[in-house]
Amino acid sequence: MLRTVCLGLALVGVACGNGVLTRPSPPDASMNDAPGSNDGSPMADAAPALDASRPDASRSRGAVDVLFMIDNSSEMSSMQDKLVAQLPAFVSALAGLPGGMPDLHVAVGLKSAVAPGDVTSSIGCTASGDDGAFQTVPRGTCTSSGLVGGATFISNVAGAANYAGSLADVLSCIVPLGDTGCGFEHQLAAVVRALGADGAPPPPGNAGFLRPDAELAIFVLTNEDDCSAPADTTLYSLNGGQQSVANPLGPIRNYRCNQFGHLCQDPTGPQPDAWLPPPLAIPADAAGDPPKLALSACVSNDGPDGLLTPVATFIQQIEALKTDPARIVVGGTIAPPTPYTVAWMPPASPPAGTSGELWPFTMHSCGGPGSYGTSPGAQIVVDGSFGDPGVRVGQWVQALGGFTTSVCDPDYAAALQTFAAAIGQHL
Repeated sequence: MLRTVCLGLALVGVACGNGVLTRPSPPDASMNDAPGSNDGSPMADAAPALDASRPDASRSRGAVDVLFMIDNSSEMSSMQDKLVAQLPAFVSALAGLPGGMPDLHVAVGLKSAVAPGDVTSSIGCTASGDDGAFQTVPRGTCTSSGLVGGATFISNVAGAANYAGSLADVLSCIVPLGDTGCGFEHQLAAVVRALGADGAPPPPGNAGFLRPDAELAIFVLTNEDDCSAPADTTLYSLNGGQQSVANPLGPIRNYRCNQFGHLCQDPTGPQPDAWLPPPLAIPADAAGDPPKLALSACVSNDGPDGLLTPVATFIQQIEALKTDPARIVVGGTIAPPTPYTVAWMPPASPPAGTSGELWPFTMHSCGGPGSYGTSPGAQIVVDGSFGDPGVRVGQWVQALGGFTTSVCDPDYAAALQTFAAAIGQHL
């Protein structure tokens, strides 16, 4: 992510800037019956071991493939730590389900930063990102992930595990992915790429993770919104212009993701019922010092004026993995979608020739007190957590029948307990 000091901005003089746009339509429900094409078989190259949490390998139980998608952009480490702290309780909750511990595949992925741009390498972005490959590198104080036999994801089927030690320990070594990733988050594109749901085969190491008879459970941890765009986008480039509001796409900042990815209503504006992108210029109804504008009812801009991949596309791609969409469980610990406030301030380090410019940025929807960076009415925390409105991620989770909790919650116990319970309900 790009911190508030980077200060975001969006498009200058776009044709849609003053037009009334139509609220995106929901995805076609007929997609629920599309057959899956990427299910595979369990890994065969891992040396099995008995897991003490599974003493009775003969009992009947369900199967679930669990994917943790973790944001590894700037300042996410403390929020990853809060997730790690609850992994033992999550594993215990799975073991305590009525049928006992289900047959498991568990994988950890990061939000693939496929952000081709002419200057974005300076913020950790590349044209290919990690291509959705599952993560297995031990981090923190761990010297080994515990996975054996070259395994790229966790497998524990019929009491045979492809890891040494406990499941909670293995996850705790892999989940803390750090905070050096690309500032243009691709949470939704990362999920479908990791699962091979985007029309291309999954990465080689991910093959065999999905099983035809297993439930699919996806958990997303992130504190900013999705900014997934098509591979040929120019959204992440200066395109020969300068880092300024004079650039046809504005300076490269997170606000581009809002300007070209969201539609909102301005309750105090001249068209309170109109669906418009968050504005570049300071509108007449902005108030305060610095000027602020409270927007409402924001949704993904899935129309022709949006530059991001429609959320509806990601919904359909995930639904198509299972013939029965009830076999898909989704949860997210994300930034609250509201309040959604835009503020205008000068950049912390104005590029040459931009003196006096005010750039818009989206204020945190949860975060610390006493800062211009946090929206009025936001969830206030003191543990260093913060988040910017998770409009697209929240919309995706809800459309798939999932649940969300706040990334600024003091701990993530409720989130992982709810996730485990949801898995149990669909086994």
